[in-house]
Amino acid sequence: MRTPPIRYPAPPPQPPEDSWPFERELQRPIHAPVKLSGAGPKPNELDFRNGAHFIAEFPDPRGLLRTACADFNDFLKSIGLKGGGPCRIITAHARTSVFEEYRIAVEKNSIAVLAADTEGIRRGLVYLEDQILARGACALPFGAVKRKPFVRTRLSRCFYGPINRPPKCRDELNDNINYYPEGYLNRLAHNGVNALWLTIKFKDICPSKIIPEYGQNPERRLTKLRAIIRQCARYGIKIYPFCIEPAFFPDNSPVLKAHPELKGHESRISGAKQFAFCTSAALGRAYLEEAARVLFTLAPGLGGLILIPVGERITHCYSVFLPENRQGEPINCPRCAKRTPLAVLADTLAALERGMHSVSPGAELIAWPYGQMILWGKKMMVKAAGHAPPNVILQYNFETGGTARQLGKPRPLWDYWLSWTGPSRLFADCARAARKNGTRIFAKLQTSCSHEVATTQYVPAPGLIYRKYKAMRRLGVSGAMQGWFFGNYPCLMTKASEMLAFNPFPKTERDFLLTLARRDWGESASEVARAWDYFRKGYSQYPAEHVFGYYGPMHDGPVWPLYLEPRRLPLAPTWQICYPPSGDQVGECISSFFNYGEILALCKKMREDWRRGMKILKRLEPRFRGNRERRLDIGIAAALDLQFDSGYNILSFYSLRDKLAAARGTSQKRKLLAAMRRIVVDEISNDRALLRLCRRDRRLGFHSEAEGYKYYPSRINWRINQLQRLLKTEFPGVAKKIKNGEILFQDYIGRGPSIQAYKCRPVGNGNALLKYPFGPGWERQTAAECRHWLAPRVSLPGKRESYGTQMDPVVSDRAQKTGISWRAARDRRAVYICADCPSETTPDAGPDAENDSVHFVFEPLRLGSHIAFHVSRNGKASAIIDGGYIASVKPGWKTAVKKQGGVWRFVLAVPFACLKISARQLQSNPRMRVNVSLYLSKQKTINSWAKTYPARHRLLFAHQHPANYGWLVFSDASGRPRF
Repeated sequence: MRTPPIRYPAPPPQPPEDSWPFERELQRPIHAPVKLSGAGPKPNELDFRNGAHFIAEFPDPRGLLRTACADFNDFLKSIGLKGGGPCRIITAHARTSVFEEYRIAVEKNSIAVLAADTEGIRRGLVYLEDQILARGACALPFGAVKRKPFVRTRLSRCFYGPINRPPKCRDELNDNINYYPEGYLNRLAHNGVNALWLTIKFKDICPSKIIPEYGQNPERRLTKLRAIIRQCARYGIKIYPFCIEPAFFPDNSPVLKAHPELKGHESRISGAKQFAFCTSAALGRAYLEEAARVLFTLAPGLGGLILIPVGERITHCYSVFLPENRQGEPINCPRCAKRTPLAVLADTLAALERGMHSVSPGAELIAWPYGQMILWGKKMMVKAAGHAPPNVILQYNFETGGTARQLGKPRPLWDYWLSWTGPSRLFADCARAARKNGTRIFAKLQTSCSHEVATTQYVPAPGLIYRKYKAMRRLGVSGAMQGWFFGNYPCLMTKASEMLAFNPFPKTERDFLLTLARRDWGESASEVARAWDYFRKGYSQYPAEHVFGYYGPMHDGPVWPLYLEPRRLPLAPTWQICYPPSGDQVGECISSFFNYGEILALCKKMREDWRRGMKILKRLEPRFRGNRERRLDIGIAAALDLQFDSGYNILSFYSLRDKLAAARGTSQKRKLLAAMRRIVVDEISNDRALLRLCRRDRRLGFHSEAEGYKYYPSRINWRINQLQRLLKTEFPGVAKKIKNGEILFQDYIGRGPSIQAYKCRPVGNGNALLKYPFGPGWERQTAAECRHWLAPRVSLPGKRESYGTQMDPVVSDRAQKTGISWRAARDRRAVYICADCPSETTPDAGPDAENDSVHFVFEPLRLGSHIAFHVSRNGKASAIIDGGYIASVKPGWKTAVKKQGGVWRFVLAVPFACLKISARQLQSNPRMRVNVSLYLSKQKTINSWAKTYPARHRLLFAHQHPANYGWLVFSDASGRPRF
């Protein structure tokens, strides 16, 4: 099927970076004038309405508390409290059991903030401010309150700083911009943040005598890093560099030529050689120790180091699939092959720990094995948690390996979940194993927002944070990384995290919500807490499907164009802004763990509960007409209300379009078309409402990982215009076809005369096709040639894709005879496909031969995920559900690979149950989309049966374009479509 051209104009350009409002917003005074009630004290309360005198007696030779004391004086002025009154507010030294612990003692005519360290005093002053605001009066009960942190390290990140990754690849240590202005740091301190992370690479910043090729020009970065350390220390915040080390070596690396003993395990990623950094080599361990020592020497005051030693990119020799895993291969490093993964990982971490602690004994080395579950498996991951070297901290994703239960079914989870409370059993098992070994455990969380939705800076559902921190406390978690590139904006949710990081822990969730609300909402706290509870209930219905967060419409649905005539256009990654707008292939945001109806049901429930909470805030809005901060809070919730409604509308629109394509009666078609028209009209209304909110709050629509806006006023107007044109052009055209009795969307349903189709006929014994790859059963089936080519890594200067993005890949128009072909047959239980590849196309020997593979890709349902089976020359096979991290294909599918007469034959037998489609569904519609392609690693090209269209590389989908399919039509012996 040929994808129709896009006739809509390109969306407007991104707002320029100098127009971003974040630095200005975050620099605003944190204490706005507040009029307290003036009510008199209750019995047993200290009355300080007549003024207070703040006396900073805590010893502070380094001046670390100057910012905290100045802030507290500003606070006293903001509540109208006169200075020099009879009440004294004093900071003083007192012995405590842990760092940051503090005590507030309220006595006759005095309030004492007591701690053993400057940061205990800082936390105590913030707590005192919160208590006064929550009570709404200059009165506090007599007595003492002691608070002690159990989450001692609370990591965040600059909300709008460069991420040091594509597409901008900007390093914040290599420019002249100050990403940590004073007002921002003060807000972070008030939200309990005591650590910030930023990205580094050892080769950029650590000069080395062992590997002199590294760290040759580090001074610019080091100078700025030292300045950031000093600046943040004034607010009790330490800096933690984050890195993925030791970094692998590309093929032909000059470092490997100079130091061949560092060459470790050889891997091939998309055919390209990569070599692990061997830490079994003495030189490798010496370098890591040196790098950590040098970094902490040249940047004194660092709080610690965060690294991913396994699970993201190749680092040491065992940072790959272990041999015992189905996808694993033997380690080919001669040194590490004789050792265990646990020993190699321990040596890697121990070298870094020695170097760091030789300079800074109090610094924290945080090892975060991000994707270790996939590479090593759960059992080995838990075992590794119990074998960390001394003085190393382990940090695990709070949700990875978990299972959410939605609509009565278990749904497996990966990471980046705010909507699901957690923890996963895997996290709990790792935490217990680590604690048994005496190892501290940290949690990687998302507290403000996540991949579910990251365009409103935060999701006001603090009840979720209560439940997460309650579980963390039970498991002995002593630190938290509270966000990734997104999820770090100082807000309601980070304030909730600060309050929950200390003991005594609130007894009930309701008590916590009321306490949190009273500070900012005063007498309306009970109603606000009820709204937040509705938000939690609604947000918990977010489909527990990571692909939905990665590609679904909840981030930026209000700027998705809608298509009545099917286009088969891909969806854009939600965390990127360098792709064309999302198209109409909505099945790409769903995996086989869900069907489309379930996604719709959950999104409807989410929208309904959110609206219940929104109605409460709308009723409160007139009370806060003069309060800018509360109006912005209501605006955030309102924007999410519109985004969730828009997301549900988009999914409903394409569900109705699918029903319209299958409908038969004219009356039914008209009703479906009218319902779709109402959605378009509703979306125009949503866009206009969101436009008003965006003009009031210019933070809306920004995505930190995208380093730009997913939606903004001019783009919302662009979408309104697109929808209006849709109503004027495509709707009348389809209505006319319905009136004339024409078949709608023929290419979409696989019935048009121009579709590329293969008739899959029945056979008596399908097992023989698998057992005898070159048997007569296959020879009776028609062969279909693969003539189309895709070159994923080629781009042509000046050739542009729609909306001005560089074409990557480029499609070759040469349709030529290659000798590559495929055949298919089926029985009642399974479909059987084979692909024939001449040996001159996929040679028998050579370094690339074993990477050649045939890809059989199915799309069983029009509104569902695709299922890909990859079969390599060496007989290895894998099943990938829409490229997802979590395998969900049922067992039962089989493969065979055999060479005969100069031809390699790849055979796949896949039961319909594995494709998650029933005989009843096939009887109703005996066709599904399919493609067969051969990946040639040496040429880095793909030879395909279906006509190929360009698609930029996307995580989980590679270069797969949703139009690159033909149709597998299940027929009877005579060739008529019938199952």
